[in-house]
Amino acid sequence: MNERDLLVHGVAWIEGRFGYNTHARNFFDRLSRLKATTVTPLVGLDGPIDADNVLIEGVFSGERDIVSIALLFGVFAEQALAGASGPRIGYTVWESTRYPEDWLRSLESMDRVWVPTHWGRDVLLANGMAPGLVSVVPEGVDAAVFNPDVSPAEAIASSPGFKFLNIGRYEKRKGTRDLILAFDAEFGTNDDVLLVIACDNPHATDFDLTREIRSLSLRHPENLVFVPPVARHDALVGLYTACDAFVSPFRAEGWGLPIMEAMACDLPVIVTDYSGPTEFLGDHAYRLDYNLVDIDEPYFEVSSGNLGQWAEPDFMHLRHQMREVYQNREKASELGRRGGQHAREKFSWEMAAQVAARLIEELV
Repeated sequence: MNERDLLVHGVAWIEGRFGYNTHARNFFDRLSRLKATTVTPLVGLDGPIDADNVLIEGVFSGERDIVSIALLFGVFAEQALAGASGPRIGYTVWESTRYPEDWLRSLESMDRVWVPTHWGRDVLLANGMAPGLVSVVPEGVDAAVFNPDVSPAEAIASSPGFKFLNIGRYEKRKGTRDLILAFDAEFGTNDDVLLVIACDNPHATDFDLTREIRSLSLRHPENLVFVPPVARHDALVGLYTACDAFVSPFRAEGWGLPIMEAMACDLPVIVTDYSGPTEFLGDHAYRLDYNLVDIDEPYFEVSSGNLGQWAEPDFMHLRHQMREVYQNREKASELGRRGGQHAREKFSWEMAAQVAARLIEELV
């Protein structure tokens, strides 16, 4: 098959600063350098999917094999690719051990399903997906953007003290509240240290960060620095290079882009030793002990009431690891440098696109 005989049609959330948006922008950009690729951008589920399908079929029918990829929540894959005539691929990211039933029904209608980690593949198989249907296509990092040579954000860099950084949605799955409480319990007035947090929760309409922080009754709220939401994802890079370590006591992650970005900027990372990030951490992280527990806070709908499990990090171990990094900075910095080299060399978006291109050729 010649390269000109194939067209990839992506359907994805492109614009935005969240994980799926960042994933889709970088992935399809790199894939387009290997395969002829066109993308239908969505806002929610609104976008010119049907019109694009008609146009693609009209121009290329009989001339090219057309492979469609929905890089979306799994539940939307079937609807997004309903009008596709060729092979259909659902490329999705999930966090807990239990998939929602509607996600499974949608993904089972695909010709192939892609997930970014081997852990994620194991979860899908445990949920009943046929092994031959599921492949691993990793995410990556853009080392031209996320690297230790980028100028730090001056407002943060100019603040005195050692700086821990956390980036992500403020929610139980991310462990944001627990991180703040553990940091406040571990460090006091005799410690020259800050916790820099770039977080919000746009999916919770009643979320109020000020009210949330007041409810914690912190001993040392002056040791916290909050960064408001940014309009562009790449604007975060200066935060990474302005700080000394990254910390994320998550309960479950499908991949963990901020963790990989922090590593690419040579930050030592303190993270839960579970789920998606185990795909890329290697020996280059301060891993947190955990226990698997039943999920007791619904964050998706399930008819059976079984929400699956995720990790409950050991928060005393988190305090120990933060203290270790704070006190042994040279050792932590060296681990961060090794982790940065590992992330930049082994997990590029170019490599992710190469894996995808090979799988597409096999499918066609």
